[in-house]
Amino acid sequence: MDKGMRGGTVVFIIPLSLSTKGNHFCGGSLVSSKWVISTKQCFSSCYVDLPGYSAMMGTLFRNPIVGEPDRQTIPLTKIVCGPSESQLVMLQLEYHAQFNERVSQICLPPERYIVPEGTLCEIAGWGETQGTSTDDSVLNVAQIPVLSNKDCNNYFRGRVRENEMCTNSFQGGVGACERDYGGPLACQNSDCWVLEGVIIPMRRCGHPGQPNIFIRVSVYVDWIKKVMEMA
Repeated sequence: MDKGMRGGTVVFIIPLSLSTKGNHFCGGSLVSSKWVISTKQCFSSCYVDLPGYSAMMGTLFRNPIVGEPDRQTIPLTKIVCGPSESQLVMLQLEYHAQFNERVSQICLPPERYIVPEGTLCEIAGWGETQGTSTDDSVLNVAQIPVLSNKDCNNYFRGRVRENEMCTNSFQGGVGACERDYGGPLACQNSDCWVLEGVIIPMRRCGHPGQPNIFIRVSVYVDWIKKVMEMA
């Protein structure tokens, strides 16, 4: 994450780290005790061989110390790709995650919900920090206000689709970068943190003045629930 804030400065449901053979490569969000949502770009195909892949959760550190009490590392056993335009994947855990102070499922939004412009939401991850002084081995969190698709399309010349949503860029280029992909754009309501967006790759990350684009999760709530019910 380019020029984000150090993990722990903002109250946030800690996202999880997807890793292969212990090496972090993408983010994700726990939408139930046994299912994770991420993005297709994190995997070579929808039929990738999953031995060696796991989800690590409950820690602020990309390379946590041995014996950290809340940390859980659970193997992945199934990948389910979403509709082709969604760029989403659902990942099944080998066994149920144990909820604690640092591990909890994130809420899903109402179907087709549009987050009001100006709503302050948060992104978090262990992604590339573009050579800044920010430490990418510790979870970085940033608050970014939601931008309307109309205003976002003024910047991107009409390329933002209905299944996508945007946030502003501010403070000199806060944004998601490589290894943040698949992680959450989370907005807090009165009850819980809600997964409103999923981080996807962009041509330039954290570029000053450039809005950030996410997959709008509310468009795919029905599909997400069906995947969780079928297993």
